[in-house]
Amino acid sequence: MGEIDEQHEGDDLVFVWSGRGTAQRSVEVARFDTVTHLLRIFPKTWRSTSGYQDQFRQVTELQLEEFDLDPQDHSGFSERFGLAMLNGLPRGFGAVYAYGLGIRPEYRGLLHSIEDHSNCTAVRFVGPDQVEEQRGGVYYLALSRFETYRQAVDRNKGRAQTALGRVIDSERHNAVADLFGLQDVEPKYAKNEVINSLTEEISTGHVMTEEDRVALVDRVRIEAPKAARESPEQFGRLRQDVELASLEVLIETFESGMVGAAAKDESYWQGFFHAHPFALQQVFGAPIVEVLEQAEVRGAGAARKGARITDFLCKNAVTRTAVVVEIKTPAATLMEPKPYRAVYAPHREDLAGAVAQLQAQMESVTRHLARNEPDPDLGDLDLWHTSGAVIVGRVGDLDGEQRESFLRYREGLAGAIVLGYDEVCERLKGLLELLKNPPPASVGPSEGLEVS
Repeated sequence: MGEIDEQHEGDDLVFVWSGRGTAQRSVEVARFDTVTHLLRIFPKTWRSTSGYQDQFRQVTELQLEEFDLDPQDHSGFSERFGLAMLNGLPRGFGAVYAYGLGIRPEYRGLLHSIEDHSNCTAVRFVGPDQVEEQRGGVYYLALSRFETYRQAVDRNKGRAQTALGRVIDSERHNAVADLFGLQDVEPKYAKNEVINSLTEEISTGHVMTEEDRVALVDRVRIEAPKAARESPEQFGRLRQDVELASLEVLIETFESGMVGAAAKDESYWQGFFHAHPFALQQVFGAPIVEVLEQAEVRGAGAARKGARITDFLCKNAVTRTAVVVEIKTPAATLMEPKPYRAVYAPHREDLAGAVAQLQAQMESVTRHLARNEPDPDLGDLDLWHTSGAVIVGRVGDLDGEQRESFLRYREGLAGAIVLGYDEVCERLKGLLELLKNPPPASVGPSEGLEVS
């Protein structure tokens, strides 16, 4: 394809590429100062129809400080192309003389951005301890910044290939689905949001942003009554899909909160159950409506002591009876660590203390709130019949006699439910599974018979 000529001008080692059969036969591609070890590259790209062209609209020179180049052994051969190349260039740089030295096409965007915001004509790649700024016509840029950008480009190219593969896999399946009686499938999605967005873009031709989804939800809310009347079957399926998606997100949030810092943060769970009252319904197996959060069920005495405040004062939506809920954290300890005569007692503070607190609050609802003047905030709440629950710890963490002792303690309580956070989560999962895979309708004894 041509040859590289080595020329000497004072302290400079000059590299001139001469191509064969081109309109522009010779072009200086690089210059190396053997004293200062500054490598200057004049970025060009080979075009078969017009010879060498500038890689950038404004930048005409790339500089590498303290470049390690052996003047006696500066060039080698590319294993990939079998062509002459300049040794030692950083990753992301084009090193093959015939194709033009400079920056490889997929990584030029970083320099395009620098051109957009400066008037520099040269970019000097420097170490991380130097200031990145423009001085005269030269922009000083950390080589580490370019490497970070290169890695990001490669990472996203890999994600794009993954997304493309998923879309092609679904298309491959759907192309023959009708031949084998199969259902069409959608491209697979995973936890990586970038891959999911790329998959959506390739599959549908667009990506919905957060603002797009908010607008869509608002639009669906407005159009829902009309859709329910015009297409009740499709609307019913849409509603079921939305409910399933909401339940899946609820479970994911619940599970993630049971580990890490949130597992010890009672305020986190106070906010969670306030935002997701549906989770409380799994404790009682009944429709529960929150009436007041952090409700004072008994005021402080004259000495400003003895106030009782429950985490949630709720109402059974059917019976209108009061329901008191006390929450601890998933990290709370359920049983004492040491046995007493081969049995374990409930943990004094986290479990026994929470149950005692709940029982006192339930008593206060009946003895104090019910006897006070009607409170408009309580509405039609029946304060004379009260039940309650404590959500605390993780039952699955118990083993052997600890678990047996816990179950005996819980079963001996009257009027109070004790559930671990993992038990509430499993109830949510069970409901999700039931909704996704409802049991088949039972066949009655008279099915198929015509009744006159």
